[in-house]
Amino acid sequence: MANTKKQMKPSSLARQAEDEIEALIRAALTPDVSLGAKLKFVHEGAGVVFIDGTKKPNVVHRRDEPADCTVHIDPVLNLAIFQQRADRTEAFRQGRIRIVGDVHVVGLLRPIMLRQSNATEDGFRE
Repeated sequence: MANTKKQMKPSSLARQAEDEIEALIRAALTPDVSLGAKLKFVHEGAGVVFIDGTKKPNVVHRRDEPADCTVHIDPVLNLAIFQQRADRTEAFRQGRIRIVGDVHVVGLLRPIMLRQSNATEDGFRE
């Protein structure tokens, strides 16, 4: 039998985390806010959450397209960071986050997400 890589189906936990991440990002990227760049979160073994901040309003979707900055991260960890339950700096130091491209782009998202979390009671949820 040939040794082939199995295509792993995303776990329900990973899918649920991606759904929540997409909802949080959509809520934070209000029409008055623009990233001015394309940012992609690649959730290994699960999927992609893509932000096209070159359009106004920003477009958030799950298609894998070229981006100015690509963040490789576990979806559950990504959600924990967005919900301020995990430290992004520590996760990066531990090698749990890999960033390819213009790091400045991912830095633009942080104040937007923080503004949203401060505007609501439970993190970024509406």
